[in-house]
Amino acid sequence: MAGLTKEQKAAKALLAKAVELSGVTAEEFAKLSAEEQAAFTAKAQDAIDAAAAEAKRIADEAAAAKAREPEADNSHLIKVSKEGVELDVHPACLADHKRLGWVEV
Repeated sequence: MAGLTKEQKAAKALLAKAVELSGVTAEEFAKLSAEEQAAFTAKAQDAIDAAAAEAKRIADEAAAAKAREPEADNSHLIKVSKEGVELDVHPACLADHKRLGWVEV
């Protein structure tokens, strides 16, 4: 059994939001006049659009903040290898890793 299409999901979400904004049950909403339903549906679409715009703004801000973060300077780390696995370890930990069988690359 196939799921709903994007358009069907969007229409279902829009109807649910319109019912929510109307303050009545789904059955009572269906009994409202076409004009009343259209008014609540328009308000619901505005609310959905505003929520999507806010989510996009937050995501854009997060991406911009991440882009401003300086790259970590790991040049002081030492690469070690064991059984095909490579790690970058701090010089203070190098002796412990060598004792456990890791080999400096």
